[in-house]
Amino acid sequence: MSRSVKFVLIGFAALVVVLAGTFYYINRSSFGIPGFYVWKAVSGTAQASGHAAVDGIDLYYETYGERRAGVRPVLVLHGGTVFIETMHYQIRALAKDRFVVAPDSRGHGRSTDGAGPLHYERMAEDMIALLDLLDIPEADIVGWSDGGNIGLILAMKHPARVGRLVTSGSNYNVDGLSSLPPADMSPDAEEMAGARDFYKRVAPDPDHWPVFFGKVIHMWRTEPNYSEADLGRIAAPVLVVAGEFDSIERDHTETLAASIPNGRVHIVPGTTHFVLLEDPAAFNDATLGFLNE
Repeated sequence: MSRSVKFVLIGFAALVVVLAGTFYYINRSSFGIPGFYVWKAVSGTAQASGHAAVDGIDLYYETYGERRAGVRPVLVLHGGTVFIETMHYQIRALAKDRFVVAPDSRGHGRSTDGAGPLHYERMAEDMIALLDLLDIPEADIVGWSDGGNIGLILAMKHPARVGRLVTSGSNYNVDGLSSLPPADMSPDAEEMAGARDFYKRVAPDPDHWPVFFGKVIHMWRTEPNYSEADLGRIAAPVLVVAGEFDSIERDHTETLAASIPNGRVHIVPGTTHFVLLEDPAAFNDATLGFLNE
């Protein structure tokens, strides 16, 4: 091998190392989302994406994995102001053995919000319409934060459509929040930079962010409003997950689980409201164990 060829090979190897290191840093600092895009492109597990015309809006969704006879699909529901990608650790774990449906909730990500305010119950009805469109009579649900709230409503209002439910960082009334967001919270707030920047990259109308954000803040301050008696009508087995330092009050989380006849609580040590991103292995182990019982 000539000296010039060796130099080229050494230079190429160095470039690969640098690029790999750069990708690792970006991937880790972005909670693994860039790696999710790579996985979708090369794994063959991502099946389809689509737009469903639902109750005056355009609801975006993606599907993963294969349908299997006798195995319930899983509906994966993200939290408030965010998007499908925040659930990527759960999507990848579930899609190994399940057919997974992951929508951007009404107004979020690539979905539109339509006229009027946002309501959890309306978003729950969006999910029923999506399941109908995909010919899914019954699904398990994994929901984080607002997605978990929607899951609870589905279990209360549509018991025949829910097999098992995993909620994380969810509340059944506003008293469960450790603090309410200010009514006049700015859509330009620094803590919302990540969600805001992603919204502006993918939303049908990027300039709609302030309106959408105001709707979410109003919903967080006024909903949901259910009682322990309402929870007591849930027939599905429910795993109520929370981070040790979650923004949902611990006693509220424990009451939520205790009020559901087949409910149980699981606290993940050392994590916050973002447990499913901070410790995805622990979250997924608990979720998969519960769903596969």
